[in-house]
Amino acid sequence: MKIIKDLQEIKRDQNSVITLGTFDGFHLGHQQIVDTVVQKSRQSAGRSFLITFDPHPRKIIPGRNDVKILSTLDEKVVILEQLGMENLFVINFTTDFSRQSPEEFVEKYLVKGIGLSEVVIGYDHHFGKERDGNFELLQKLGNKFNFSVTLIPEYSVDGETVSSTKIRNALLTGDVLKAGKMLGRHYSFKGTIVHGDGRGRKLGFPTANLAVDNEDKLIPAKGIYAAECIVENEKHFVAKSWKKTNIP
Repeated sequence: MKIIKDLQEIKRDQNSVITLGTFDGFHLGHQQIVDTVVQKSRQSAGRSFLITFDPHPRKIIPGRNDVKILSTLDEKVVILEQLGMENLFVINFTTDFSRQSPEEFVEKYLVKGIGLSEVVIGYDHHFGKERDGNFELLQKLGNKFNFSVTLIPEYSVDGETVSSTKIRNALLTGDVLKAGKMLGRHYSFKGTIVHGDGRGRKLGFPTANLAVDNEDKLIPAKGIYAAECIVENEKHFVAKSWKKTNIP
């Protein structure tokens, strides 16, 4: 998969299928969108493109910067490669960027920048200044610039619509099973093993203290969890109580 961080690096090709969004967590609903983009691009012998933003928009927009993320950019890259996405365009989300109208964004980035035949979005997707961009607006712009729009319906697990917010709330209350069902995989994070106070070792239960790589990564609620730890490509099953720097 090609990772692009500058619009000027992209050669315009109208035979491109695009989706866009924050895609925090890449849950089952997100995966359905990505799968649709990949399949449609293959059917038309075109390119598949996913546009995302870094940092998370809520870290930049005033009054909403308390969000903890479910997936880092590196984690998104791994998942997208597994799903078969060809191109990932990462836009640096700034205050100036957030002031663009949806129309300006579509014309500059999608139409004149990447080029497209189709855009695929989730049922609740909004974009642009004040989040004014939506499915209806994209349809109007599609008629103007000659591209089609596909809307992916909500994805449900156990009768409940999957969303990043619900996964975030589940983790904050310690419901890792619910979060895992909505993600389609176990929730995970990366970090470096660091020395602690050695209390567990003195009690006969040594622990592995983990300094999480990204301070914005959401940490589950305090508790005791069964976990799988991967060290140098080897899996180890553990069950440890969670503290700020411990493996859950």
